[in-house]
Amino acid sequence: MSIVRKLWVVVMLCLAGMAGAADLPAVFPQVRSIFPEADAYGGFEGTPPSVAVYQGGKRIGYIFLTEDVLRIPAYSGKPINTMVGLDLEGRIAGLAIVKHDEPILAVGITPERLNRYVAQYEGKSAFDKVIIGARREGHVAIDGITGATITVMVENATVMRSARLVAEARGIRPPVSPVADRKDAAAPAQPAAPAPLPAGEMPAAPAQPGAVSPPESRPQRPEPAPRPAAIASGTAGKPAAVVKQAAPSSQPVHGAMPLTPDFPPQKVAPLPAKPGTWTPPKEEPAWIAIWQNRSFDIAVLVVGLATLSFILIFQDWLAKHPNALTYVRNGFHVYTLFFIGWWGLAQLSVINVLTFVSSVMQGFHWENFLIDPMLFILWGFVATTLLLWGRGVYCGWLCPFGALQELILIASRKLKLPEIEFSDAVHERLVALKYIILILLFGVSLQSISEAAWYAEVEPFKTVISMRFQREWEYVLYALGLIAIAAFNRKFYCKYLCPLGAALAIPGRFRLFEWWLRRRKECGKPCQVCANQCSVRAIRPTGEINANECHYCLDCQVIYYNDKLCLPLIDRRKRREQQLVRGQESRANAPAKNVVVSENHPDDMGTAGQH
Repeated sequence: MSIVRKLWVVVMLCLAGMAGAADLPAVFPQVRSIFPEADAYGGFEGTPPSVAVYQGGKRIGYIFLTEDVLRIPAYSGKPINTMVGLDLEGRIAGLAIVKHDEPILAVGITPERLNRYVAQYEGKSAFDKVIIGARREGHVAIDGITGATITVMVENATVMRSARLVAEARGIRPPVSPVADRKDAAAPAQPAAPAPLPAGEMPAAPAQPGAVSPPESRPQRPEPAPRPAAIASGTAGKPAAVVKQAAPSSQPVHGAMPLTPDFPPQKVAPLPAKPGTWTPPKEEPAWIAIWQNRSFDIAVLVVGLATLSFILIFQDWLAKHPNALTYVRNGFHVYTLFFIGWWGLAQLSVINVLTFVSSVMQGFHWENFLIDPMLFILWGFVATTLLLWGRGVYCGWLCPFGALQELILIASRKLKLPEIEFSDAVHERLVALKYIILILLFGVSLQSISEAAWYAEVEPFKTVISMRFQREWEYVLYALGLIAIAAFNRKFYCKYLCPLGAALAIPGRFRLFEWWLRRRKECGKPCQVCANQCSVRAIRPTGEINANECHYCLDCQVIYYNDKLCLPLIDRRKRREQQLVRGQESRANAPAKNVVVSENHPDDMGTAGQH
């Protein structure tokens, strides 16, 4: 019975495929926008599969789905399924995105912007080297979508590689460049010597520049008169190589060996490739070209991360010079906001974390994450700092939205705006919110990354950083509200709502070192200066630093080395000052005593002088 059921399922699937192919526009309405003049369609045939498109009984092109040809995981960890149309010359007639799970496309990118992007592919050859952004020699550049860097780069690689594979499978060849045509026309005509073909196989018809038709639509040439085939001895009766369309030449060929009955069979070399086919050049992975295009951004980012490493290593010296620390920290916030954020669009997100977890569960591939060099390098640095310092390095120094909040707080303090703080009881309960949000997002992501991306709009990063406030008014209003609150409560969003901060805090608990932020035995018992001065409320009343909430601003370290703020240092300073005063008093009183002794005992003056 199980075999009958399996056969029934196979038959039903075949019938469903035939019905879908017969009425393609009913299943995929996008086909009408790609080939509006088409009046008939074939079925999904060939490898890779595609549908032939007809007009008036004449074939005019092919339609295929990229998911059937090539699957390149995008930002969400899943491929973008796109319908692509090719004409008989290998040009892209149009394309339409059929299905995707991309967060930025689901929430953030309007259909108009997406349509403008995909329209750029129309008229491009399947054999063009299309790149996003800056122009390069030998490449065709198109504009990307701001805030969707990874998505458009993956979509570009998917569309162009799939189109090339389908074109090659249908016998379409790249057009010959006009320069090559002129050179060929100027050169004297010489007899052609095509690649040798196995016996019984006809060579493919030569491609004509500008008008290439599929193999099945080419006119058949008359069969030439058969010529005897040269057979090497010892090959089990199989012909070694036969040339059917070239006249034999009486001129000796350099390096050729005559095929004689005593010719050793081991000298017959295998043919390197199937004759009559075009072998495309080997392509480099898409991420390599992207890294090359963003070499300047990568260099500036690496310099910035090296500078931050230097700051962290020599943090004690900076803490002893608070004015220098203030300038360095504020300057780095400007760098983080403008370069890492608004220029490099390297704002990390909780969606990155959820995508990484999903990739590990479904099959991890480095190529999925190498596609964006800025995010890849930044995540690598953050992973390292999590092991050494914990969450605080990213949240306090490398988060563009966090840097914006810090700069807003500086401006509010210049304006002498009041700072509002919650009580300890309220604060402790609000801190748990971001962990609850993270758990909910993780649960939703197990079902659908795209749906989790919609709920992840609790992060204002996309609105403020990726899209630079160019969004619908409700998203902008939400982001501006959080920024306004940050002027009165330092990093309100980071402390209470940020799921990314919660995600970083979990592995940050396994950091290797605890001595980067120095504490004294008097901290918390009785001294509460650091706890009262910490605006992010990361120091417990008992004096310990809660690394899960610390943003590594180093304010507590400034107090640690300041003998006018730290109570233990104040006590030591006062004791030193008292000892110094007593020493000065004793030295001041010593000559007076000698004078008194001299008056009472005149004979001792000479003795004192001798000593």
